[in-house]
Amino acid sequence: MNKPLDTASEDYAAIYRKYLMRGRKVLSDAETRAISVGIGGAVIAGASWAKFIDNAMTQDTFLSRVRRIETTTAFTQPVLTTDNTLNTGVVEASLSTGGSPVFQKTSSGTGTSVTQYTFSLNKITSWVKVSNELLNDSQAGQDIEEFLKRELTSKMISEVNRQLVVGAGDTECQGVYNSARNYARTAATGVATTNTIKDVLSAAWLSSASAQSPMSYESWKNSVAIVNSRALASWDSSAFPILFPTMSGSMSEGTTYEGLPVVYHRLTTNASIASGEPLVCFADFTKYLLATNLAGFSVARFDETLADTNECLFVGSVRVDGAILNSAAVLNVTRS
Repeated sequence: MNKPLDTASEDYAAIYRKYLMRGRKVLSDAETRAISVGIGGAVIAGASWAKFIDNAMTQDTFLSRVRRIETTTAFTQPVLTTDNTLNTGVVEASLSTGGSPVFQKTSSGTGTSVTQYTFSLNKITSWVKVSNELLNDSQAGQDIEEFLKRELTSKMISEVNRQLVVGAGDTECQGVYNSARNYARTAATGVATTNTIKDVLSAAWLSSASAQSPMSYESWKNSVAIVNSRALASWDSSAFPILFPTMSGSMSEGTTYEGLPVVYHRLTTNASIASGEPLVCFADFTKYLLATNLAGFSVARFDETLADTNECLFVGSVRVDGAILNSAAVLNVTRS
């Protein structure tokens, strides 16, 4: 066994089961190399790893809602920029009264719009060095590996979440906040000083009785309210308008916004919220498509890369791209 085994072989499966059941320390040098990748890098995977990833995504506010697919190549997908027209009580001959959907590509800047969004996977990586002495002193090396892979994966998930909100869409995912800006999906509160939750909701629904203006009820009830963190007085007393006087109370148990889950994220780089800047971004992530590589989130251990310093290298990676597929599923509410 001088080279890695075929992962579909019975020999590989037998060695890997031994690794999962009893840990890395029981493997011989030959067995370790037999299930290695690259130069001395053993993949850290298995059923427990897959379960951890599934649980992490299920509990995540964004990833539990998005549509996820796996792919190995770039592909294109139409983006709905004119929401469907709903008609009731019509006969079959009158179906032509429905609107014609219009498709357009999400743009990360001011450019000519085209008819589709191109998904092209971009890599996110995270790594950490660990001394062999620490691994040896742990009495159970696989426990440290478990801890490290969870930490590396959590860091990568946090970066994916950041991109889902404010990603620029070129070398990263197209964030919902930027999608709303590009599609002019914006509503102002009409209040220039201290805005309240009521002002934000009034802007989202206007004074119209229509459930489609300016955000459809379907998208609204499935939305996450992404609040600009600069709207919290307890973080910045000079930040106006103020949506929440303090962060005390229900924060530890989770905050809701008229029944919608709330996430706090800095949507702008300014120290305070100026006129025309966002207070809240409402986003229906069920209309968001997230593409990943086939392996998804993965972590590998490399023993020989840093052998001259008596260290092991743990590397986590994932390749992703994503975009909202219906512009009516996002809305930025700004300060007047």
